Amino acid sequence: MKRIALFAGLIAMGSVPAVAQSTIDFNAKGIVVLSDGDMEASALVDGKLLTDIAAKDQLTTIKFPAVRGTKGVGSSIIANSVIGNTKTMAVPTFGRLAFVLENKVRPADGTAEYKDILSEFPIGEKLYVVDISNLADPKAKFGFPVGKNPTSIDINKNELIISTSEAGKELVFIETAADGKPTRFLNLPAAIDSTTRIVDLSWHPSGDFIAFTLDNHEVGIYKVIREAGKLKNVDLLGKTIKVGSNPTFGSFSPDGKHYFIVDGKSVQGKGTEAGELLVVDFSMDGSAEHKIASQTNIGVNPGSFAISPDGSLLVAVNAAKSGSQWTEPGSGVGSSLNLFKIGADGTLSKVADYPFEGIYPRSVAFDKDGSNIAVTVFEYLEFGTGNGGVEFWTVTKGDTPALKKQDAKVSLGKGAHTVRVIP
Repeated sequence: MKRIALFAGLIAMGSVPAVAQSTIDFNAKGIVVLSDGDMEASALVDGKLLTDIAAKDQLTTIKFPAVRGTKGVGSSIIANSVIGNTKTMAVPTFGRLAFVLENKVRPADGTAEYKDILSEFPIGEKLYVVDISNLADPKAKFGFPVGKNPTSIDINKNELIISTSEAGKELVFIETAADGKPTRFLNLPAAIDSTTRIVDLSWHPSGDFIAFTLDNHEVGIYKVIREAGKLKNVDLLGKTIKVGSNPTFGSFSPDGKHYFIVDGKSVQGKGTEAGELLVVDFSMDGSAEHKIASQTNIGVNPGSFAISPDGSLLVAVNAAKSGSQWTEPGSGVGSSLNLFKIGADGTLSKVADYPFEGIYPRSVAFDKDGSNIAVTVFEYLEFGTGNGGVEFWTVTKGDTPALKKQDAKVSLGKGAHTVRVIP
């Protein structure tokens, strides 16, 4: 006890170097991160993969409190891709499993470039189940096909909902056992035009509804029909409505009253104008039309956002032109976070923008009490063997909220693009 008191006193007097105080504040058991090792971030802009043969697709688990070195950090080779809307991994709140969509697969050896990377990149069809009960040593358990080009996954307790681009498998429901094995597998009627596909979907906090985004720039909602507590079917509630010019990632507020959705304004990585965040109010009983309640600007090339557990704050992450070829002006810089207050009616009020270094951030997550956030960085402006990472920011709550970047980060293999929290 005397040692602890003495150390605290030395810190107060400034006798201990500041670096000795550097740690990571994040109130959770751990986080799970996906990294895409198949290409550079700039490939989304010009199609040139610039593949590093040493880089691999992987899932990384990080245990808190974090310690120096590799203790408490584990990884497993798992096929995944940044091409998507950061909804290619689902982690239940109990944290023993991770479900990862193989939405794209590694290009054939020797492939150096695609004319249209979003349409030409080889598609996957599997869902992988990873045991993350030991955060220092995650283990891939098994995988099975769910449909060609799976685009999004979300979880409600032990229920998975997945969208794919395969006819007849546009909306896939899977109920899982404690070990992740499917106990029920249903292909549900999506009730959408055959020329469109679902690119994103989200469970309502109640488990009674599923919101979805279509590639024709519309959003809609299904009512879940249950029998004896088991999901039996879904019904489309009302008509879908248009939301911007390229809507992608969406999420409900914690109370389920509002649905927030990103409009990137352009295809992934190629945006030149500010994106938008739209707030959609669904008519849950079908008595009225769904409507856009509000919309506000965010940054260029937005990835996704996170809402604090108490529903009062929202943080959006933007890549700007950071993912451009390094020889171009503006490349490697310009990434930012947007901090908003959320009103009782779902309206967003901008607090501040926070620029930071790092190329192509895509995903952000609050810890379990909303005191800190974690942000993925695909890579850094570093020559040689480049790395990605996860950076951390402290959240000031209350009437005048703010974000402050923490000194320490976790370095990962190149390509970090999706983060999920184990509370």
